[in-house]
Amino acid sequence: MLQTNRLSINAIGKIKKSWIREGINQYKKRMPDLLIYEFKNFKNFQSESIIISLAEEGKSFNSKQFSSLLLNYKNKKISFLIGDADGLPQSIKDESDLLFSLSPLTLPHEIARLVLIEQIYRAVSITQNSPYHRS
Repeated sequence: MLQTNRLSINAIGKIKKSWIREGINQYKKRMPDLLIYEFKNFKNFQSESIIISLAEEGKSFNSKQFSSLLLNYKNKKISFLIGDADGLPQSIKDESDLLFSLSPLTLPHEIARLVLIEQIYRAVSITQNSPYHRS
């Protein structure tokens, strides 16, 4: 089973749109152990975690593959990094363990946060055989 207490979402900037913040809060209520951090930048970001950076040129997964990916990291901590409107600096991408694309479409960074947290919830649901994910 996927443990959300080893996952964190790290993003540049604050959520300005209330409807996106409300959506994120709904999933946060379902996964209270999931950590969400907001930064001004990632200049001094350091982590002992597996780093998965969201980038349009990253690898794409379907929901079951994403769930399997997270399970394959066993009990290691995973930090997801989301940039601002300009994306992530190349230096962060170069240091990442994986570049991950949510979609071939370009998404506003605030919406990317909402889509990511929904996909994490879906991955948890898949590992629990919950009816939330219908395949």
